[in-house]
Amino acid sequence: MALAAEAEQRAAEAPTEALRIDHERMAKTWRHLANSYQFVQSLERFLIDADRARRALPPEPANENGGRALLLRGTGFDPETIATLTAAYDKAIEGLPASVRETIARRIIELASAGERDQDRLCHGALDLLKSPDCSKTLLP
Repeated sequence: MALAAEAEQRAAEAPTEALRIDHERMAKTWRHLANSYQFVQSLERFLIDADRARRALPPEPANENGGRALLLRGTGFDPETIATLTAAYDKAIEGLPASVRETIARRIIELASAGERDQDRLCHGALDLLKSPDCSKTLLP
């Protein structure tokens, strides 16, 4: 985000309109890249946590997969799906405090793991989580 702020500063000080527009585009690109990186980090933490939880649970006789923790087994995200998830994440976090970003990312990943691939439904599904009374008390300022 520091590079985005630097580009915004350059835009404010640009001597020409064309240079100002170029610097504003650069700032937007840096912000998008930083948000994508944060999403990928959240995705990685979610997958690692889910795998640890799966390994910690003993298999149940009625469910040899060990229950809900194996929701991600066999679920792979191809580059196109990751792009969709990232776009949904970027859209969902717009204007929200940093404190909810990981929660948003986890919810988008959960929805995608259940098979959802529509960007708008992923975004709205994650934002619906924030509307719940329990979540809004603990996450939103």
